Amino acid sequence: MIKPSFLSLPIYAFELSDKSYKYLRLKSTALGMMLEEAGEGEIPARVLEHGEIKQPEILTAILAELFAKKKIRFAAISLPEEKGYLRNIKLAGIKEEEIEEALKLQLEEQVPLPPPEIVFNYNLVKDHKDHFDVVLVAFSKNLVNSYLDIFSKAGAIPVWVDSELAASVEAVVPRTFDKTAMLMDWGKTRVSFAIAENRVLRFASTVQVGGDTMDEAISKSLGVDLKKAEELKKETGFNEKTGDRRIFQALLPIVASMKEEAEKYMLFWQTHSEEKQIPSKLFLSGGDANLIGLKSYLQKELGLEVATADPWVNIKFPPKYVPEIEKKDSVRFSSAIGLGLYALKKEMDL
Repeated sequence: MIKPSFLSLPIYAFELSDKSYKYLRLKSTALGMMLEEAGEGEIPARVLEHGEIKQPEILTAILAELFAKKKIRFAAISLPEEKGYLRNIKLAGIKEEEIEEALKLQLEEQVPLPPPEIVFNYNLVKDHKDHFDVVLVAFSKNLVNSYLDIFSKAGAIPVWVDSELAASVEAVVPRTFDKTAMLMDWGKTRVSFAIAENRVLRFASTVQVGGDTMDEAISKSLGVDLKKAEELKKETGFNEKTGDRRIFQALLPIVASMKEEAEKYMLFWQTHSEEKQIPSKLFLSGGDANLIGLKSYLQKELGLEVATADPWVNIKFPPKYVPEIEKKDSVRFSSAIGLGLYALKKEMDL
């Protein structure tokens, strides 16, 4: 049964990166989900750096203006994966209701922070006869509080936080996909890698290379400014045969290095996971997921199926309904869409 809208808290999902923010709200109707509102904006340089809030006053002012304009009162927030700690843990000799207390006792050996300074959550992956497989996700309490304080001071009540890659997994890995999936999210300032089993995030890593790095390489190689370099990247792409060979050569070291990172993580998972299998499919998301030639290059070099992510795959829209975010742009909103799904569930539970 759909809860009447006047009984629901309108929770907006927010994804913040070093250079921009994205937000949206999903709502339930009798015919399916709909995108009620979505938007994005820029964050000035050095306000956020590698996920840490360096100039809270400026970020508060930006969000306060948006909250007032859009009448946003409740928010779900994604936390930067690069600042989190994800651990796969086996717990034996305890009952399921004792998992949280058992993890508290292991925090000091699992996370390089004093236990009182840690905020954590966990997912129970599998219940074996003799042990539990658990995924621990932890963040610095100071980092979490810095995000909560910003949103509170800007005028919105935070009701949910989660890691950005966990939210991306929720959005882009189909609920019918029961194999091991890998995500590669190409942001402006970083590329994030994730491995998920049965749609549960099991591994995450971030490299400080991204779309801006590619723009800078094209700018230097062709002697054009960064704006023109970004335009050429989008128009020509990463294609040696049909594109501009100079652009291909400028981008090749960057793309190849990210391919090598993916190979490294695939091998790591194959040797450390219980199933001893590499991911069977790679999903591309983020602003440069649509880069011409990227998907075919990675598919050929990695030897596995590569697909541009569809962050709407787990959402049932009403017949003939088309969300205002076009499919080609939705890959930039993967984390926000996944977080929006969490937020909508939270709305319906309240």
